[in-house]
Amino acid sequence: MNLRKVLEDLVARRNHVAERFAAELEFAEGLAKLYPKSAARWRKLTKRAVEVVGNALGSGKLDRLEKAVREAENILAPIGKVAKKHTIHCVGHAHIDMNWQWSWPETVAVTNDTFTTVLKLMDEFPDFCFTQSQGSVYEIARRFNPELFEQIRRRVAEGRWEIVAAQWVEGDKNLASGESLARHLLYTRRFFAEHFDLAPEDIPLDWEPDTFGHAHTIPTIVSHGAVKRYYMCRGGADRRPSLFWWAGPDGSRILVNLSTTWYNGETGPHNAIAMLEFCKQTGLKNWMHVYGVGDHGGGPTRRDIMRAIDMNTWPIYPNFRLATTREFYALAEKQADKLPVIDGELNFEFTGCYSSQSEIKKANRYGENYCVDAELAATLAYCALGRAYPGEALREAWIDTIFGHFHDILPGSCVAMARDYHLGQFQKTAAATTVICTESLRALAAKIDTSFAGESEAPPLTQYESMTMGAGVGYGTMYGGLSKATHVAGGPRTFVIFNPSAWQRDEVIPVAVWDFEVHETGRHKPFRIRTADGKTIAAQVTDGAYYWGHHVVDLAVPVSVGPMGYTTFSVEMGEADGTKQESGVKIGSGYRGGEKQPIGDVYLENEFLAVTFDRLTGGIVKLLDKTTGVDLATPSDPLGVLEYTLERARIMSSWIVGGVKTRSLVELEELSPELLGPHVASILAKAKLNDSSMTIRYTLKAGQPWLDISVDMEWLERGGPDIGIPSVRMKFPLALENAKARYEIPFGSIDRDLNAGQAVPALQWADVTGKAPDGRRATIGCALLNDCKYGHSLTDSTLRLTLIRSSYEPDPLPEMGRHTMRMALVPHSKTLPTSTLVRLGAGFNHPLQVIGTDIHAGALPANLKEGASVSPANVVLSCVKKCEDEDAIVVRLFEADGKAASARVTLDGRIFGRPAEAVEVDLLERPLDVSTATAGKNSFTVKVPANGIASVKVKFAK
Repeated sequence: MNLRKVLEDLVARRNHVAERFAAELEFAEGLAKLYPKSAARWRKLTKRAVEVVGNALGSGKLDRLEKAVREAENILAPIGKVAKKHTIHCVGHAHIDMNWQWSWPETVAVTNDTFTTVLKLMDEFPDFCFTQSQGSVYEIARRFNPELFEQIRRRVAEGRWEIVAAQWVEGDKNLASGESLARHLLYTRRFFAEHFDLAPEDIPLDWEPDTFGHAHTIPTIVSHGAVKRYYMCRGGADRRPSLFWWAGPDGSRILVNLSTTWYNGETGPHNAIAMLEFCKQTGLKNWMHVYGVGDHGGGPTRRDIMRAIDMNTWPIYPNFRLATTREFYALAEKQADKLPVIDGELNFEFTGCYSSQSEIKKANRYGENYCVDAELAATLAYCALGRAYPGEALREAWIDTIFGHFHDILPGSCVAMARDYHLGQFQKTAAATTVICTESLRALAAKIDTSFAGESEAPPLTQYESMTMGAGVGYGTMYGGLSKATHVAGGPRTFVIFNPSAWQRDEVIPVAVWDFEVHETGRHKPFRIRTADGKTIAAQVTDGAYYWGHHVVDLAVPVSVGPMGYTTFSVEMGEADGTKQESGVKIGSGYRGGEKQPIGDVYLENEFLAVTFDRLTGGIVKLLDKTTGVDLATPSDPLGVLEYTLERARIMSSWIVGGVKTRSLVELEELSPELLGPHVASILAKAKLNDSSMTIRYTLKAGQPWLDISVDMEWLERGGPDIGIPSVRMKFPLALENAKARYEIPFGSIDRDLNAGQAVPALQWADVTGKAPDGRRATIGCALLNDCKYGHSLTDSTLRLTLIRSSYEPDPLPEMGRHTMRMALVPHSKTLPTSTLVRLGAGFNHPLQVIGTDIHAGALPANLKEGASVSPANVVLSCVKKCEDEDAIVVRLFEADGKAASARVTLDGRIFGRPAEAVEVDLLERPLDVSTATAGKNSFTVKVPANGIASVKVKFAK
């Protein structure tokens, strides 16, 4: 006999009996508080039961104690009947963080080991169920362990393995674009339909326990993807109910369970007390408890399962059911009319995550935009030319992009290996979408008539000319984008300019011209633009170089391109015809003498704006909106300057913004004119901060009512517990009174009454409005656009955008190196409609697309004034793509101004064909039960709810 083992068993039995009875007493007292009418009677029973057990304890005999507990439980039987009307639904889960503090190989290994463990537990415990989220982990199993994947498929079919993956990853819900969130739903739903034969309605739950805040539009978006239920643990700093309806701005609702006991729970008597609190709040008698080792995977343990089985036998205790989420949510939905409604965003959580790991955020923005642009270009080529649609390549590009939305990757709370993996995935996305977009538009350009440019003859090869036609350099494609090679051997260079937006664009664009002999007597030869109607316009030379056998000249060219249309022109050497053209943009600043002493004001001016710069700081001391006559700048506090902030050291520096330790302006070293017009003028400011250097370029273009600001930064600052957290923001102290801000969120916008410097998230723009301080009290404002930033703050009327922030954990050196970013200031009168702001931000992020081509006749006209347009103005087109499964296209719209609309989308038949059928679909491209879409001769119409989304599948006549 092993005496030690016998003694240990006796102690364990005694402890178990004591724990059981103590837990039952505690639960009985909790029930008495929940049922006050029975409280007095129940407490008398409890008193008798305690006396019985107390007498047995004095004997010191285990058998007598066990008998006394059974007798006490019989006394408490009336309470037990009520106790067993309450049920704890024990949902086993494994929280698997994608690449959080480990590499991609470790994520794969963790997933594999976790699922192997779960399957073994299912063999051991026939009643054990398991719930798992994230489409990406199932793809890991399918790709790396097909045998394991087949076992999971069998358990899913059996009903014991529940899939709650409506999204590819448990992703960020503030920084991802609306279209990206739509693709989470589309591609994840398709994955489970293909591999598990599960319809979207079989997976009605969006599982987002650890997501750092949730945009107001999430119910609107996910409800269009068959989501009815939502699970979260982080609902913002404000106290929220445990169970509530969450309403989107369009009125869509989803049922939210906000867990108060987290998603990595253990099973034990403490669960019953948490359940009582939930019952008190909600009036329900059912509660969902999520248990299982998590973050680094693991899942439910044998101990947790055995504890639940044991506690289910305790007579004065709630039922412990090994379950999935389905039954709990179904019971909760039966009491839907009694639940509160929250109509707003569920923020804020970890506000440092709006600005940590800036390269991850830039790759995300560019990846999202490239995918949308490539889809459109491929769809145009598919419709107009019958060109094969690269659906699989685009799906892979989207999957690589949306994987990076994981709530520790896109927010920047991850290690260097996670950043490296994400940037590698972005490079794959950029490569694929660049080629798709380039080749689709080149194919279209080959069918466009460019014969207006005359005849093209290849010149004889001379020592001054290269015949590579722009190939071989990859000029300007570091982050992806269209190739600038022209593949034209000689003669006039022709270009097609495509507008990826469904609205008119009048802009100055860059054009790269290859392999002209470009110099004469120390200066550039003049270039001119010849349009299809024979007019000529002087082009502005902005740069030129000789590089690896190439002559290249960069030109600035003004263009006007209709909604989703195109225009063509050729580039020739020579002066423009007619009289000398007036300068569209002016620059002021000169230098005199050998020491180049500055003369006069430093300013930029076009027909919309007059901007003056401070020589001391490089900031803007006058920002005059000529349309209103209001100056938005204050000379004593210039706009558009770089501000250095050192936050106090603190734990979780990637997640949390520390208190300000020091704040100062970045020291200016140089301010000088760069480009002089007539189409583009720019001022160059150079600044220095410790070992880091910054170049700020302020650019004004003819005909454009905004000031471009770009920053090129060599950042060598590090944070640390001995240093703090260094960051640089761009500061815009606007001359406004009673300032308020509006911010872009996925498929919408939100007004936030926060002007005390709180960090808040926004996508492509933020807009500040207020009263002009000039006595007229007119409402004016200024929008700030950006191409890769998310962290904003408003202090009184000063808007700040965080450009870089050197957190130091879990990645000690997240920001070292070269960074580029672009912004634009758009002064405006009155309050701009949100739809206008959305178009400004989208245009800034989706530039006009320049494709070089040769001279040829073509079936398509030289200019297309309107390829696709949308009316009324409050409805914005978000995407055009080929339908996943049919010979049709999908057009997505959303309403931005809060006014329901009957939208009309007009399509040019030469590109798209004649609409034969239009049906309203959800984000999964399935027809709605009731469709408001109708096809017309060259258009279709659809009703778009206020602040809502409408997707239409359009088929065309053969």
